[in-house]
Amino acid sequence: MIQIIENKHFKWVDIKAPTEEDLKFLNKDFKLHPLVLKQLLPRVDFPKVEKFDNYLFLVLFYPSFDTKTNSAMPLELDIIVSKKYIITNHYKDIVPLKFVLDECNLYEDKKEDYMKDGPGLLTYYIVRKFLTASFPKLSTIKDTITTIEHSIYNKSDYTKTVIKIAELQRDLIGFQKIIEPHKLVLANLAEMTRDIFDKKTEPYFRHLVNLYNHIENIAQSNEKTLNSLDTSNQSLLNTRTNEIIKVLTIFSVIVFPLTLFASLFGMNTSLPLVKHEHSFWIVLGIMAVGAFLMLGIFRTKKWI
Repeated sequence: MIQIIENKHFKWVDIKAPTEEDLKFLNKDFKLHPLVLKQLLPRVDFPKVEKFDNYLFLVLFYPSFDTKTNSAMPLELDIIVSKKYIITNHYKDIVPLKFVLDECNLYEDKKEDYMKDGPGLLTYYIVRKFLTASFPKLSTIKDTITTIEHSIYNKSDYTKTVIKIAELQRDLIGFQKIIEPHKLVLANLAEMTRDIFDKKTEPYFRHLVNLYNHIENIAQSNEKTLNSLDTSNQSLLNTRTNEIIKVLTIFSVIVFPLTLFASLFGMNTSLPLVKHEHSFWIVLGIMAVGAFLMLGIFRTKKWI
């Protein structure tokens, strides 16, 4: 599906779910290099930026949250931009791109704000929206980390906390795996824009590099905090497990000799006290004294 937005200076062509017919349209109207056209229809695996004679070809990936897998899913956005036009190509709706498209379609003043400074600055606005859309995701991750922290130190179920940490780690890893390859791409983009657009656009694209660095720092900080909480939770879980094992071991140590003692008196042989009229209570008393004696020794040794 092709959508065209234009003003008196240039044209913005947006293509969703491209087809062969769409590629023919682009080839006819914009004379794009065959290498670019080949990369618009099959999906690309990694972000990149390439400079051709009079335009740039940019591939970005947006970390969209997949509710089915509870993890980040990459959505590809291709941008072809020159001094006279900008082409965006994608397979699904991408929230930040759709936001800019809707504002241009619905509000003439917003359209003028986005497009008045040419395709270069419009590209900057789109990529900036692309990056700033990561902040709500990072805030959600931070809030989840805070919830996990409270669960750990409020002595909640450590086993459930392990699952929460694992799920958040998967989400954070997926987010970083999508975002991190853009670092070099954005740095190269800032360099290449000088050859295509006016020098005044370069600071804007440098700002995108700084914005990315800010996102990267927050993501790394969240990762370090989550790993520290995971270590703390594992330590508490191990401590709890060790306490349970210690109690069970002490119980076994106390019960084993008593079981042996009771088994001896259950043997069909001549044993002392067997014919005594209070033999049951005497044996039971001996076992009780033995149990309390062992408990006293354990307390003296500070094992319990």
